[in-house]
Amino acid sequence: MAHLLHGEGSGEARAWAEPLLHQLRHGKEAQVVHKLEGLLQADSDLKVRLRRKLQTPVDYFQTHREHLHYQRVAKQGAPIGSGSVESLCSQLQNRFKPTGQFWSPPGLCNLVNLEVLLRKKDYNALWN
Repeated sequence: MAHLLHGEGSGEARAWAEPLLHQLRHGKEAQVVHKLEGLLQADSDLKVRLRRKLQTPVDYFQTHREHLHYQRVAKQGAPIGSGSVESLCSQLQNRFKPTGQFWSPPGLCNLVNLEVLLRKKDYNALWN
């Protein structure tokens, strides 16, 4: 959104986005959503074409406002981004689905269960 408003990679874009990112990280997600919604108001100085391009990301934030509690998630010790989950999915895909490899659904389920037990080092459950 910052790039649409102020130009790709510009200092103005960074200056616009950084306070919003700070607010997201520190429990002020409602203020961020409110500011983004304000961009689309009819009395804003945005041209109609730009307003249309901003509608999709604003809709995303409105729809997912209950998932924006980054400060609370961080306090619980959970990762904020999806990178660790995406990495694990990639590792499992590479482990269980190399080129030409196919598993039946029950067989794949059993292999994933084994992999999880090994990663958790839950050896008692592994042998029982």
